[in-house]
Amino acid sequence: MKISRECIHCLARQAVEIAEESTSNVIMQQEIIKKSLHELGEIDFNETAPEIGFRLHQIAKNITGINDPYSSLKEQYNAIAQEIYDKINEEKWLEKAEDPFDMACRLAIAGNIIDFSVGLNLEHIDIVKSVEDSIKHDIYGTGSKALQKAVEEAENIMYIADNSGEIIFDKFLLMNLPANKVTYVVKGGPIVNDATMEDAISTGVTDLVRVIDNGHFAQGTIMKDCSSAFISEFNKADLVISKGQANFETLTDVKDKTIFYLLRAKCSSVASAIGCNRMDYVLTNY
Repeated sequence: MKISRECIHCLARQAVEIAEESTSNVIMQQEIIKKSLHELGEIDFNETAPEIGFRLHQIAKNITGINDPYSSLKEQYNAIAQEIYDKINEEKWLEKAEDPFDMACRLAIAGNIIDFSVGLNLEHIDIVKSVEDSIKHDIYGTGSKALQKAVEEAENIMYIADNSGEIIFDKFLLMNLPANKVTYVVKGGPIVNDATMEDAISTGVTDLVRVIDNGHFAQGTIMKDCSSAFISEFNKADLVISKGQANFETLTDVKDKTIFYLLRAKCSSVASAIGCNRMDYVLTNY
């Protein structure tokens, strides 16, 4: 999915937020913003938003020398998600569900609300509301039955993660997949609040399924920049489960693979590309 004109103001906002999150030094903030806006002035409209966003984050890292300015926020949201996850388990939501697989999909999608790059100032109650709404909200797209059928027919499933915190909600769906067929993918390094191997270990995902990283640290999955090891694993998969907007933006040009996208459509450009309304819960093979 290539960037649209609507993406520009969002990327400019992100440049300011990256500067503010990366440092409290006003001079450095100004330098990050100026260089980022210059970068936006040179954009290629054939690129995806995550490709451009990656360069904005590199500008901030080069100026500040700080590799992971979002580390404390990631820990905070992992803790919030774990608290909600424990409550759901204690109340036996999946055991009581009429369709446990559908419930697991809904919870995985609900977790996609935890996304720092779209400017959502999240409180604990926002995540709880996303989870509660997921139970009764219509799911846009092909629905969980189509995914469940694809899972049953697949021999090699790749599940591409999105954000920290969110990956705790992925555990509900992972536990409803054939673990021996699943490879879970995180980022090769920190970028915003995207999940890394450290997150997968600390949240117990590595206890459920095999976990690898994609060899790169941009949002989404920019295939040309990922490692050869990841590309090899991707090529072997006959089913890909893709979480979040950035993965949708970077994988929709892949046409020779069965890919199911699970996300909240948090921006108008992504919602328009999918054909849904903004903030819809989406499960589609596009």
